[in-house]
Amino acid sequence: MPYDFTKGGASNITATELIVSVFDQVEAGFYDALYPEILWRDIIGEGSVKTDINPGAMNYVYRSRDIKGQGQFVQGDPNNIPRVGQVVGQVTVPILDAAVGATLTNAEARRYQYGYQSALAQDYGEIMKRAVDYHVERVFFFGDVSAGFAAFLDYPSVDKITAAALWSAGTPEDWVESINDAITTVWVNSKTIHLPDTVYLPPAKFAMLTKAHVIGAGSVGVAVSALKYLIENNIYTAQTGKPLNVKSLRYLTGAGPGGVDRAIILESNPRNFVLPFPMPYTLAQPVPIPLGVDMFAEYIFGSFNVKYTMAMAYLDGI
Repeated sequence: MPYDFTKGGASNITATELIVSVFDQVEAGFYDALYPEILWRDIIGEGSVKTDINPGAMNYVYRSRDIKGQGQFVQGDPNNIPRVGQVVGQVTVPILDAAVGATLTNAEARRYQYGYQSALAQDYGEIMKRAVDYHVERVFFFGDVSAGFAAFLDYPSVDKITAAALWSAGTPEDWVESINDAITTVWVNSKTIHLPDTVYLPPAKFAMLTKAHVIGAGSVGVAVSALKYLIENNIYTAQTGKPLNVKSLRYLTGAGPGGVDRAIILESNPRNFVLPFPMPYTLAQPVPIPLGVDMFAEYIFGSFNVKYTMAMAYLDGI
């Protein structure tokens, strides 16, 4: 896993930390430690998050169907009429319950209110909600083998394409060509059913594309970025007239085999992907304990699933 998920400090507040001089001007609120942005919602897209599932379900199941048959000339023989048929199957996606909690004593709450003029229970609730996002983020991108959850970064049935050469040894034209070739591969291998419109790159490789270069026969003598050239000159744009979406994704650094950088090429149609999410973060009633309460929240979600695996591909070794 290229990235770890920091959960914040583990130490508790002490009385000495609440001592403030009468001559100090104390600013309200906190300057919180900064953590990288949570990305799973942006990547999966709202249209692919399945929230209309009963929270009691242990699996999300969808049916797949393939049809067979083709008409033909009967040449005057009614017994020569071909029959059609269909094959129906189903895909089962696991769903699991999850939870997070916090313990709040009356003494801590009083001191926190006195020292910081803030409600500790409310702040703990916000931290718990953030902790849920960290869990979903990790499982969505990296999967969980013990739970049977697949990873967005390494979905087993998605094709892997090896770049012809490392970008560090190539030119801007090579970078653009490798991405366009990967888009074309997905499009052609899917019999033109899936035309990728989105490319995710490791941040350093995305930054390489933004540098000004002289690229393409139509821009001789004019410096443009490889990114701008790629967005305007690719098979997706040529077919649809729309610009290609090229974005950075920090988890792709070293995500390929042997620690090489990986790019993801995909068609961002909601039909192609699903993330079962029967229950969002739901805070339960506090449970009394001696001189305090236990706070708990539950949530339920399932494995990331690629319904149409040919709508996506990994480009390794860029």
